[in-house]
Amino acid sequence: MAEPRDLAAEVAATAPRYRLAVRGPRFRGRIGGRRGHGVGSSMEFVDFRDYVPGDDLRQVDWRGYARTNQLRIRLTQEEVAPHVDVLLDTSASMASTGGKERAVRLLALAMLRWAQREGAVARVLALGAAAVDPAVEPFAGTATEPALPAVPLRANGIRVLLTDGLWAGDPTPLLRRVATGAAFVVFVQVLDPWEIEPAAEGALTIVDVETGARHEVQLDVATAAACRERVARLCDGLRATVLAGGGVHVRTSAADLATMCSRDLLPGSVLEPA
Repeated sequence: MAEPRDLAAEVAATAPRYRLAVRGPRFRGRIGGRRGHGVGSSMEFVDFRDYVPGDDLRQVDWRGYARTNQLRIRLTQEEVAPHVDVLLDTSASMASTGGKERAVRLLALAMLRWAQREGAVARVLALGAAAVDPAVEPFAGTATEPALPAVPLRANGIRVLLTDGLWAGDPTPLLRRVATGAAFVVFVQVLDPWEIEPAAEGALTIVDVETGARHEVQLDVATAAACRERVARLCDGLRATVLAGGGVHVRTSAADLATMCSRDLLPGSVLEPA
């Protein structure tokens, strides 16, 4: 497993170049730079209301008072730093190779850093479990179907799901539950390069990391091509489901953080330049 210090250094070198590219309905959270549900102190005008004793006189519409002799308050858009819940798939397939495991940990840590730069309250939650530290905690290696975290998700915030999507069952119910109550959902599908582009390598013994089952296969050209097509269909299906729910989907091949950001997350509208 990668050393936490090495992961932190890589995140520190790359993350400052970007910020989360969020959109959608208004958010709830702490004071920050994103549109909220209420009124606040930004420069964007929303509406007027009648003055009541105790209101900030700086918000009085004095020009309107000069015309109408009525004291009215200018309401401006509340600006908040949205809550960010990073949902991490900690099943064994997420660490099927050292490169994939490192990429997943880097992305989770970077998501936290980007959220915190917004002033947001951010946390990483394991699917089916509670809060985890992606820098140090091992992947669970369970074969159970994915489920929501064991703690409630915060409403009207941003949710980022990090997974490979290699689930035996239909992912649609889980994806819908992830999106329910969120202002914005990002689905980052992380795959090992070999999972995306398997090469013809002849006779192999493949071990299912979730169950431990062993399979003898002949990975010839035709079989490798069939595997590539199957993974592509899986990714397309996940993408269609996420987009239908109003979220953002991006697939990334495990690499260093700088490469994943510039090659996949930035073009995929998950990030934008800082």
